[in-house]
Amino acid sequence: MATVIYDFETSGLNPYHDDITEIGCVCLETNTHYTTLVKPLSDNLLSEENQRVTGITNKMLYKQGKEPLVAFLEFFDYLKGLRCNVGPLTLIAHNGRAFDDIFFKRTYDYLVNQGHTEFDPMMKDIQYIDSLLLSRYLYPNRSKYAMWAMCGLFNITNENAHRAMGDVNALTQIWKELMKQFSSKHHTTDLSEVIQVLF
Repeated sequence: MATVIYDFETSGLNPYHDDITEIGCVCLETNTHYTTLVKPLSDNLLSEENQRVTGITNKMLYKQGKEPLVAFLEFFDYLKGLRCNVGPLTLIAHNGRAFDDIFFKRTYDYLVNQGHTEFDPMMKDIQYIDSLLLSRYLYPNRSKYAMWAMCGLFNITNENAHRAMGDVNALTQIWKELMKQFSSKHHTTDLSEVIQVLF
């Protein structure tokens, strides 16, 4: 099994309509990663507020961002390589169920619409885990479960918050702490057990 922690930076908070502007992910088994800036698929400019929060500017995307089809194919090719060499994928994102996982599935649909069906076998056995839901399960008495709150709980410093790899690196540390707590509670770190408990 390939355990992949991933994060998207986006042009807004609507996972059904907004654009991916940055992709970041790491595979825990191989310690390899993929990251890139992405030009907005809609060609819409980022708002001043979005640029301020993320530090990703329209100028950066114009100069450094890859065309969406190129970026998405590279990302999915990376994941396909992991599936072939390591095993079926488990994707982990914080608030993934309500946000990142929706963007991910939209990206797959876009690739299919562009004629790229080679990722179908990979998609059929992907498992998704939302680390925010796991945080709520393991720490039911907390009032906040956002990334910054969980970083605070575990004394983790997010060196580059609201950038894809900054959040991925922070979530990797959070994930390790959550799995310690899950193992203490259930005497296993089997991810299928995590999924069964959450869903």
